[in-house]
Amino acid sequence: MNPDTRTLRAALLKRLLLVLILSIGASVAWTIVTGQDLNFDLITYHFYLGYSAFVPRFHLDFLPAWVYAYQSPLPFTVLYWLDSIGTPPIVIAILHATFHALSLVFLYLLTELLVGRTSTRPERAKVFGFWLLGAIAPIYWTLVGTSFADLLTSVPVLAGLWLVARAIAENGRLRTAEIAWIAVGGVLMGAASGARIHNSIYVAGMLCALLFIRFPGQRPGFRAPVAFSLAAFAGWLLCFAPWAYRLYREFGSPLFPLFNGVFRSPDFPASNLPLISFIPSSLWELITLPFWMATDTPWVYVELPLPDVRPAILALTLIACALLWLGSRLLPDIAAALEAGTVDGEGRTARARRVIFIFFAASAVLWLATSSNGRFGVALFLLGGPVSGVLLSKILPTRYVLLFVAGVVLWQALLQEVFFRQYRFNSMPWTVRYFDWNLPDRLTREPATFLSLGFQPASTLAPRLHRESSHINLVGYPAVDAPGSERIRRIIGVPNRPVYAVFDVRRHDPPAVKTSYRNQLALWGLAFTDDPCELITLKPPSGSWARLNGVAGVTLRYRPPAFMICGLQPSAPADQEHALSEYRDFVSKVARFGVKCPQYFGKPLGYVHTHRGWVVTSFASAEMRLEFYDEGPFYLQQVRPPHVALELGRVTRDDIIADEPDCRKWFSRLSELSAQAARR
Repeated sequence: MNPDTRTLRAALLKRLLLVLILSIGASVAWTIVTGQDLNFDLITYHFYLGYSAFVPRFHLDFLPAWVYAYQSPLPFTVLYWLDSIGTPPIVIAILHATFHALSLVFLYLLTELLVGRTSTRPERAKVFGFWLLGAIAPIYWTLVGTSFADLLTSVPVLAGLWLVARAIAENGRLRTAEIAWIAVGGVLMGAASGARIHNSIYVAGMLCALLFIRFPGQRPGFRAPVAFSLAAFAGWLLCFAPWAYRLYREFGSPLFPLFNGVFRSPDFPASNLPLISFIPSSLWELITLPFWMATDTPWVYVELPLPDVRPAILALTLIACALLWLGSRLLPDIAAALEAGTVDGEGRTARARRVIFIFFAASAVLWLATSSNGRFGVALFLLGGPVSGVLLSKILPTRYVLLFVAGVVLWQALLQEVFFRQYRFNSMPWTVRYFDWNLPDRLTREPATFLSLGFQPASTLAPRLHRESSHINLVGYPAVDAPGSERIRRIIGVPNRPVYAVFDVRRHDPPAVKTSYRNQLALWGLAFTDDPCELITLKPPSGSWARLNGVAGVTLRYRPPAFMICGLQPSAPADQEHALSEYRDFVSKVARFGVKCPQYFGKPLGYVHTHRGWVVTSFASAEMRLEFYDEGPFYLQQVRPPHVALELGRVTRDDIIADEPDCRKWFSRLSELSAQAARR
């Protein structure tokens, strides 16, 4: 190694150390002051999945956390294991934030590859500025230190991208050593895909980049794509195959209940649940999406109102680059000016840059087509900063680029300072452990069956109750005549075991729940006992934890979950027969009505029979539901904020009659109402 190389590496190590300290320090500090994670998904399925990795649950439970109960538990095992041995949540969150911060470190390394030269002060300033433009991504600071798997798995995604791009930049020809590094990158990305299915877009994006890249003096070949593909498959197998085998052995499908139209498990309808969330419904929505992301409108690309101006800047920069490229094809003088002002465009740097750009573009297209959910695209939101910076360097002199980037970073930081605390996913003051419930002793000493009757399932109770207890969610898909119902009846029918109904009391009036869900329980041959229901709450922080919260300024920004447990007993046979007759009549009525609207009624539907009528949901998405009142009106309701409802027609004794027969207009009209409510 010559002295110049040693000097360059020493300088890089110093810069990396600075980036590491800044990234970890800021991530940990933000995690502490924003409080203990209490996001909806942690309550719904993250904690339960971590528990199920250590305690076999398939034979005991059924859909305890909706369909999410059967994802890979790998991203949540450390959280649950640390909690089970008594590690305080603040320590677990700090460990998560420290690992999450590695995404910013790999982002810096990728930024250096994109910029190329770092020998002068302006070049190093560009690297640092472009890195900040990516690191300021609000989606990162919303997720850092939380239980979400998206930021956890972005680390191997960005690490894999860096290894592949660096290997390609090393030499003109791909040697065995470079192929080996490409394979290591494939293993990392495949492992990320095995831990989180949404990361499959990055594997496909990387494969596109390798297929399109060319090397001087070497014919187009498939060594790199094949090596990457095989390695990615190996990483996926390593992280998901054991879990897939357990699913197959129990349910007959390695991906249960996803893609059940292919694998046909007898315990779920033969339908493929779409992995959709925020996908634009029209070309105009797609075009304007980057600009809506810059507003504080909720449910644009994440559930929260999370303004991010950088996608709009990237879109405008791409348009400017495209126009200048078109001009350069027509006017040689413009082409010469662009060539003079561009960043290093030759040799190894150019190949690495092309790989990163193609990866970014292909992955972004796949992200838009499959989910458009900001959490699933967190690696893209980080990488979009340096990509925007490099594109700006194509059309502006360095000093103007740096001034513009500094202004954007400052503006985004101000936005996050103004909006961020209220737009952090739900949190609470720090306590001694996650989900430290006040539970009656008998529930921890003897097994029982617990039936969740709410859209917030009670899966977080499972790790604290007797480990042989069973947990079933009866709201959502599970229908009394549908696939999976026999499994539910078998679990409920275990002899000599008490059965309880569990309600999320944040969404129900405790005195009214017995009235509301009497008919739903009768479908399963159950009825409430006369015993009073018991309220289950979290233990509040005390002692040193209360003092820590005071010093850190952590306050309660979300009402903690609480559940009510009510005893159940077998219902009278006549009551069950009557409930089943009403259910089958209503399902037949809905089937006739829904023939003309397969986009909603053609999916697996869940039916909840309340004392006033019926609630019908598509289990592919619980964001909208239909509410039918007995011989009265029926509504299409948007369950997520802003909560709006649209009256559609009326229910008669024999039929359901819509005022507007074209159901596509229902959803467009509801979207209009939602947009109007959001603007207010």
